[in-house]
Amino acid sequence: MATTPALKVGERRTATILFADMKGFTALSERMDPEEMDILMNGLFSTFETIIKAHGGIVEKYIGDALVAVFGVPELHEDDPQRAIDAALSFLERQAPRTANRSQGTPAASFRVGIHTGLVATGTRGEFDVVTGHAMAVAQRIQAAAEPDGILVSDAVKQRCEGYFDFAGPVSLNAKGKSEPIVAWAVKGQALPGLRDAGPFVGRKDELEELLKAYIKSDPTVLTGRYLVGEAGIGKSRLAQALVERVRSFPEFSSPLLIARAQNYRTGEYTVVSDLILERLGLDTAAPTAVVEAALARLPTVDKAHLRRVALLIGAHEANAGEADAVLSLFEVFSSIMSGHGTGIYSPFVFIDNAQAMDRHSRDFFQYFFRNGVVKPFLLMAGREHPQSLKDAFPELRPLRLGPLSTGDSHALALAHWPECPEILLEALLSHSTGNPLFIREYARFARKHRDLSNLPGTIQTMFLTALERYDQPHRDFIKMMSPFVLNFTEDNARLVLKAAGGDPDLAPLAIDRFLRDGILLNCCDRYAFALDLLKKALYASLLNQNKKLIHGVIADIQLGIARPNRPRLIHHLLKAERWSEASQTMLRDQDKNYRYDYLQYIDPLYRRMSRSAPDEAIQLLILKSALLFNAGKIDEAEQELKRIMRFAIAQKNDNCMGFAYHMICAHAAMSYAFQKARFTGQKALYYYRRTGMTPRSIQNVVRSIAWVELQKNNFEEARDLVDQMDKIPSKDEFEYAGARAEFKLYSGDYRGALEILEDRNPQDTDTDIGMVARFFGLDLRLKALWQLCDFKGLGRAARELLGAGALSESVLAQAHAMAACAATVLNDPKAAAEGFLQAGFYADQIRNDFDRVDALRTLALCHLVAGDERKAESIAREALVPALRHSCYYPAFTILMMLVTIEAKRGNRGEAVFLLKEASYFFTTGLLLPYKDVILYYYYAGTLLEGELAAKAPAIAIKLLEDEKARIGDPDMIANFLSIRGFAEVQKRLSGMQGEIQ
Repeated sequence: MATTPALKVGERRTATILFADMKGFTALSERMDPEEMDILMNGLFSTFETIIKAHGGIVEKYIGDALVAVFGVPELHEDDPQRAIDAALSFLERQAPRTANRSQGTPAASFRVGIHTGLVATGTRGEFDVVTGHAMAVAQRIQAAAEPDGILVSDAVKQRCEGYFDFAGPVSLNAKGKSEPIVAWAVKGQALPGLRDAGPFVGRKDELEELLKAYIKSDPTVLTGRYLVGEAGIGKSRLAQALVERVRSFPEFSSPLLIARAQNYRTGEYTVVSDLILERLGLDTAAPTAVVEAALARLPTVDKAHLRRVALLIGAHEANAGEADAVLSLFEVFSSIMSGHGTGIYSPFVFIDNAQAMDRHSRDFFQYFFRNGVVKPFLLMAGREHPQSLKDAFPELRPLRLGPLSTGDSHALALAHWPECPEILLEALLSHSTGNPLFIREYARFARKHRDLSNLPGTIQTMFLTALERYDQPHRDFIKMMSPFVLNFTEDNARLVLKAAGGDPDLAPLAIDRFLRDGILLNCCDRYAFALDLLKKALYASLLNQNKKLIHGVIADIQLGIARPNRPRLIHHLLKAERWSEASQTMLRDQDKNYRYDYLQYIDPLYRRMSRSAPDEAIQLLILKSALLFNAGKIDEAEQELKRIMRFAIAQKNDNCMGFAYHMICAHAAMSYAFQKARFTGQKALYYYRRTGMTPRSIQNVVRSIAWVELQKNNFEEARDLVDQMDKIPSKDEFEYAGARAEFKLYSGDYRGALEILEDRNPQDTDTDIGMVARFFGLDLRLKALWQLCDFKGLGRAARELLGAGALSESVLAQAHAMAACAATVLNDPKAAAEGFLQAGFYADQIRNDFDRVDALRTLALCHLVAGDERKAESIAREALVPALRHSCYYPAFTILMMLVTIEAKRGNRGEAVFLLKEASYFFTTGLLLPYKDVILYYYYAGTLLEGELAAKAPAIAIKLLEDEKARIGDPDMIANFLSIRGFAEVQKRLSGMQGEIQ
């Protein structure tokens, strides 16, 4: 970068390479005097260099009898591939007469040209500017396969130039260093002027209808028309093409229809006027003067002098006529063409694409002609901008601005380009392309080839970089240097980056203000962000890797200077700065690391770097990855990492790794209700952890898991002893200990005691020892206690608090939303209830393991039942029942069964209710803990639906359990809430009526 000496000069960009080699050089040099040969070579190459520069390219170097030119360096153009081909054609056409007129016996001097578009890096070598990259070698290889005086281009070039040139092929070339053959095409010449086929036409019905109506109503005695305006790739040309297709299909349509595209690199006078005339004559821009004159002669009522003058003006490589005479002659020719519509019912139609690039002479001529000509066309122009010069010249043209395609139209267009696009890539494609038809096409091509959308297609990057060419170099460098920031930056941040890069820090406020005014940056509380993420990606991709590393390092240091940096963001910058050890330590020292799911994307590349230099630290990264996958519900993937860790642990006799592996197995076994395995592996984990002096929190977590297992086994004394053991662990984590005590009280039925412990250790405490994870799961326990207490008012507040604490568990979030919705229903807030249930369903659908999903669906169904939606509750309960029974998830399965028993009994479906009740009865044979409220319902329905000894004893048990549960709840208002749900009031009433019979 020119203004930042601390950075390496240069950038990465997509450029077009032209490699031209002179064939017959050896034979010529043998026959010619060295001085004559030098004159010849200078003449040839100076001509070629002049043409290349006129087309916006540079000659990067000469290699003996070969020339290497680059289009896109130092100035980038969207049409660089077209410029390269046009320059090559112009040179070969210029050479043709010289080759034909050579002396007899003189060897021919012909050229082979190869052109390729690809990624290059710009920079300096010594005092010289250089361009490097594999694209240079590809262009050379293509050149070697070209015919003498022929042009061969790569598929990348052909794709960008279709419609502008005619091609033959393809041919397949093998190249050193490339795993796949190069696909190449021979350039046969300029395509006829006119609209290029831009693929399928989707959407734009209203705009097309407006244009059709405007054309049909147009009067050839007055100028009418439209100016299509919109960003690059938005579909202006494709809409015009659709309009032309419709117009041509009109019955008896015979009016003149002229089409041209203004080209930035065409420097001659009246180029757009010339192209329109040539298009009408069916000739290309390379047509010789004689051919042009012969075609013009077919026009009626035009004087031969005018025909000759126009032929000289637009014929290939002839000197321009005097301006005054040229205007008069062009006027006569254009008038003759316009009058060709005769007595037709439709006006002539003229379309000029890329109108903002129209040359001044053409603009002035049209302004004159449309004011003085007898027959006026319907004029359609299109451009990214609607410059004031064109507004002043053609005030009759009403602007029609095109915006992005709708989501539905974008979806249809993407599938039109790639019908077999996988759904996951389709979603990303639509997100990245932002409704821009060109972006959709390019992303579809890119994704189809690479099956990935993490990088930006070169065509899109070039479009964005070209748009920045209007700024001076310091401003361009500034905005590129801001692209590595993940979200936003401050002025102070920008100053620090500029200073480290060797730039002027005082540029920051000026550049920020300029880019804010131009809409490139947005301001939110003096933090600045890119308005368009695709532009940010394009700028970032243009930075040299060495410069990215430096800037990311500066940003990492900015983050490290913050009291509480965003850890995932800090790690991102440390990795990009190749500060591997710092990134690893930042990750591993995070007390909440096992739930920082953002870390997953960084662990594998970091592990590869650390595995050789710091193998012990690298294995800790694998341990972290396994824990993250497990907590994210990706059990199978977590198991694969566990196998790697276990193999390493056994091979290295590593107690720490063995302890972690057993810890994870214990947690998974507890989740999957494999209690014996959980107890065994938990004890093994404790053995290894204590040998290695593992952190108290890890030891406590294992003990807590074992205690939870004993609770589920109905072993309350054993569970109590384990919780008490946690109190004796040196330097114990107080919040982990409080959580274990609250969990014990909750499952043993002391709901209020659990709540008191949790409120005493408030998860909103500012104590820095309480991490995000501890707060989140502390709030989750509190929510469960309030649910058991039927405190719906407190439940709603607690659910909202939990939902604002993070997104660590989709199962917990689904249940929190469901409980919040249930509370909103009870408190008569139907809108909040509907939104909550929608959110709950969304998070439940994201859960990827059956155990968490069963737990979430159980709660969601229960909340719908409490809210009075029996049909929804039944649907969700039946969805959850199969995996619950298949995996023996006895605790939630029992609740699910009792919900369905209640619903079927209420409907009078006795047979169905009895079947489900008998299924539930088998759970009592396990001796495991069952949900208290559901046990009450079980005994109630056993007394009313079953027969025999159990049916006789069941009502008395149900009455006792009901009174016990009311005593646990305690508060009269909450007892009333309890009796108002799930039919408990009716249960109490019927059981009370049966008391006499029971006694």
